[in-house]
Amino acid sequence: MKRLIVMILLLPLLTACPADNEDAEDTLKAFRENGYNFSEFKKQGYKNIRFKMPKSFDIDYGNRYCYKSSSLNRRDYVLGVIFTIERFTEDDLESELMEDYYLVDDDLLNNFHDAYADRRYESLTNASISFKKDTKKNIKFKGVTQTLSGRNSDYADDIYYAMATLKVRKEYYVFQFISKREMMDYVYDDFERILATVRHK
Repeated sequence: MKRLIVMILLLPLLTACPADNEDAEDTLKAFRENGYNFSEFKKQGYKNIRFKMPKSFDIDYGNRYCYKSSSLNRRDYVLGVIFTIERFTEDDLESELMEDYYLVDDDLLNNFHDAYADRRYESLTNASISFKKDTKKNIKFKGVTQTLSGRNSDYADDIYYAMATLKVRKEYYVFQFISKREMMDYVYDDFERILATVRHK
């Protein structure tokens, strides 16, 4: 049933011009044939980290889901999945993000993550948030993960956010996968796969 729902969600994306339609069909076919997972990954860098991300992700010039203008923004336009990364350092403790936020000494990982998650939660209508968890053991750097869902407005569809914050040396990187809930059921494991590839440059 879930697969049928995903196919229905993607049908409007397959009604563009023939060239776009052909590319979309190829992307969707590769996704389906790989057990509803992204099939190919490419190397990518951002600030002081490197990682692997799906080849189907293109540059997204929008920045509506991020706090920082220096964020990395990518999108799979066919599947409707957005991927972002932002870097935070001690210098950001004085930023608007952390304003009026209670800081726990020597725990910037959770400070940045909680502040970011709380701001995201506050920005949504009919929002819900999961319990925070430590990242899995196959992820090289210490980190925490959490999921949120809600609407950007009363008339918008529900959006699902997979969020993780990793401490890489003295920097803190917030990762997001953003999509509709039905798609997130399939791609959350790909989000974790990206996190497992993160390395310091």
